[in-house]
Amino acid sequence: MGVVHRFNVHGGFRYVRFIILVAAALYLAFVQASIIVFNVAYVEMADHTTSPLLESYLNLMRNQTAFSQSVGSAERIAPDSIDFDWAPSSLPLSQRRYTISSVHKSFAFAGSFAGSLFGTFPMLWLLRYAGARKAISSTMLIIGAVCAVLCGLTPLSISASFWLFVALRFASGFVSAPTLPLTGAIIEDWAAMEEKGLFISCLTGSIEIAMLFTLPVGALIAENISWPATFYIHALICAFFTLTLFLVYRDDPAKHPMLTIEEVKLIKQGKNGATDRAASPSTRTVLSSKAIWAVFIAAMGTYFVAQFLTIFSPQYFTSVLGYSTTIAGTMTIIPTIGLLPVKFITGVVSDRLNILSEVCKLRLFNSLSSFIGASILIVAVFVRPGVADVVATALIILPFIFYGFSTGGFQKAGVMIAREHAPFVFSLMHIFDMVALLAATFIIPLLTPDNTFAVLLISSNVVFTIFVKAEPDAWAIPKV
Repeated sequence: MGVVHRFNVHGGFRYVRFIILVAAALYLAFVQASIIVFNVAYVEMADHTTSPLLESYLNLMRNQTAFSQSVGSAERIAPDSIDFDWAPSSLPLSQRRYTISSVHKSFAFAGSFAGSLFGTFPMLWLLRYAGARKAISSTMLIIGAVCAVLCGLTPLSISASFWLFVALRFASGFVSAPTLPLTGAIIEDWAAMEEKGLFISCLTGSIEIAMLFTLPVGALIAENISWPATFYIHALICAFFTLTLFLVYRDDPAKHPMLTIEEVKLIKQGKNGATDRAASPSTRTVLSSKAIWAVFIAAMGTYFVAQFLTIFSPQYFTSVLGYSTTIAGTMTIIPTIGLLPVKFITGVVSDRLNILSEVCKLRLFNSLSSFIGASILIVAVFVRPGVADVVATALIILPFIFYGFSTGGFQKAGVMIAREHAPFVFSLMHIFDMVALLAATFIIPLLTPDNTFAVLLISSNVVFTIFVKAEPDAWAIPKV
């Protein structure tokens, strides 16, 4: 093997791969958290009622109103009509407040989306011509370090210029884009063949971990310390888990000094024994595979509907069901809490369910995710708001949770079909996902009156069920 292991004997600790799994999941979670922390910080940034300048603003309003009345004008002074600087340079950064319009917020979110889309192409080139194993460790370190720095610089960029802030959001999305292909590389390199479902569920659950930490904790930090502290603390946590993963991770498990011979054999069993992953096949070769297209179509259908639920559900809770903003915000967290255990259980069951073939398990779990979610959306159409609000709420929340079954469906299928080229396929999948998310943002208002989303879920799963397979494609089999 060419490597002297610290435990180069039979027995010993044989679960180092799970330490890698936990470290990687937390790393991926806080790389994502460094970007979504803006979602909670902007609430405090835009809250003028907590500004020390509030009294000055109110006095200006009174003076303007008094002047208007003195000249005989009956027109009411609108708060937005007064040009007031809530963020003068004389104030500490933590006390500055900003007026963030819906257009500004859209640009802030679009910046990270666009960056994530364009950031995938350099990774595709690297995987295509250099192979993945040569890039994993250094890429993870660079991504984590840069994301931490950009997160820490966010308050200064907001204070300097809104468009500088948008550029920073684009840069954050660009830098973090390779996290999905890196997820594929970690799964292929460190998961035993019978543990791929567990690794997929834990690593793809990183976004839910990020949300469950950032939404409540970030809000508490912003409210009780300051909104810039929210970014600083998230930057430090991101840097900490980046360094932790860099210290414990090895590109090749066989070169890890803590692994026993038994664990190396378990991880390597059934895989290509090469020490370096070959350069990825051409994009044309990959896209000629019907099975890969089945994965992409299932992914796009699922993410399109997930984006619809993400955008539409808060509006539905407040405008249709009449919930307060606080209750509506709480309702949007519940699916995330329910989604994590569903993902984890699905990953374990998909690995240990031996009465079905691998391809049958892929079809089963993807169908549970799509058909049940679609059926619930159809039922939701016939529930009258105001008559059964609890039922209506549950029918909007449940499709989110059932989405967790997809970890045993198209997400696992991508790894099984591509094998050592999973990072390359995950990069392509990320491009399709970003296109679906961007398209959903503009198309959703046109489709909400009917059952289009239920039809999309069902049709995409039908394509997946017909064409998916559990064996590696010809281009994924190493040439001997």
